Amino acid sequence: MMIENHEHIYQLLLEKRNGTISEADDAWVAGLIDNHEEIALMWRALKQSYITPGEEALWHQIDENAAWNNVKSQLTVPGRKVHMNRTLLMAAAITVLVALAISAVWRSGIWQKDTPLPIAAATHPVGTVPGLQLQLANGSTVALPYNQARQQITAGDVQLSAGAKQLQYAANGKMGEGFNTLTVPPKMDYKLALSDGTEVWLNATSKLRFPFAFKGDKREVYLEGEGYFNVAKKDGQPFIVHTAHTDITVLGTTFNVNAYSKDVTTTSLVTGKVLTKSGNEEVTLKPGQQVAYNTSNKYSVDNFDAEEVLAWMRGLYVFHNTSLEHIATVIERWYGVKVVFDDPSLAGKKFTGGLEKLQALDYFLETLQIIGDVDHYYDQDVLHLKLKK
Repeated sequence: MMIENHEHIYQLLLEKRNGTISEADDAWVAGLIDNHEEIALMWRALKQSYITPGEEALWHQIDENAAWNNVKSQLTVPGRKVHMNRTLLMAAAITVLVALAISAVWRSGIWQKDTPLPIAAATHPVGTVPGLQLQLANGSTVALPYNQARQQITAGDVQLSAGAKQLQYAANGKMGEGFNTLTVPPKMDYKLALSDGTEVWLNATSKLRFPFAFKGDKREVYLEGEGYFNVAKKDGQPFIVHTAHTDITVLGTTFNVNAYSKDVTTTSLVTGKVLTKSGNEEVTLKPGQQVAYNTSNKYSVDNFDAEEVLAWMRGLYVFHNTSLEHIATVIERWYGVKVVFDDPSLAGKKFTGGLEKLQALDYFLETLQIIGDVDHYYDQDVLHLKLKK
């Protein structure tokens, strides 16, 4: 049986998930789920996705044929034929659209930027989280709480307020010299409020070295991984972010720095003005521009989409025509699992879609298996990817 009215079925599945479906429609849809693989696929995808404001209105904006053609083109591999029928492939296309729904809602304006993502209550245990810690300049380590209510923690002469995914403290004259290191492990992100009023959001698997109090004629911090900075303006004391390959100097601005790669560091300016330097090269950015430096001291300046670059702050990773090798590095950071390619040819295979940090990794892997012929298995704590047979 060919199910052609995907829009109507999808809307009923939304109602079923949201608990607003009528008894008659619920019985009819349940029968479709039991008897049609493509409908069961849609239902599994929706059950594991979040309810997004305006999603039913968003569905009317989706060009079904364009979505089908886009996914079909991505499934075409030179020298091979696609073996799934159009109905099942259309279901796969809808699954990809589910993964991208939040990004699309942002662009449509339905979901305002200040709308928080829902937090899965069971994602992190109550109390401290392994790996989330602050190492003080004297070498001692303080374990930090994550999602629960704020706690007051004494760290030498400094009183820390930690919890609710952030750390802050009050400046005082007794703060010691030296740099402290905030470490954010896989699966989470964390906010730090510095003594000068600067706010820093750190992505998963990132570190920031910073002093409790800035002294002298400049404010300096050191970043590993990725961070978003909202720098407090302070005349005569520029703020400098050091990475392995670049130094970014600002007075008061908001920008993102991605220094995960050992080869490339990317700085994306949202507001204000920054000067970034690598070797003998210097670039001054305007809002909406980003610069990528590589280890050969070569750079490129391009415009960027702030909603995509900053999507990680809302627990999303959006990718366009991106290699599976690169996607695997994000999986390692976000889910804390090592990824190995049993078939090296898979590493260069490219996909368009999205990851949600609070969503089960297995959901993404199931989608990858259906639309990309990529199978997987676990060997202890290692995720193996291989060609589907």
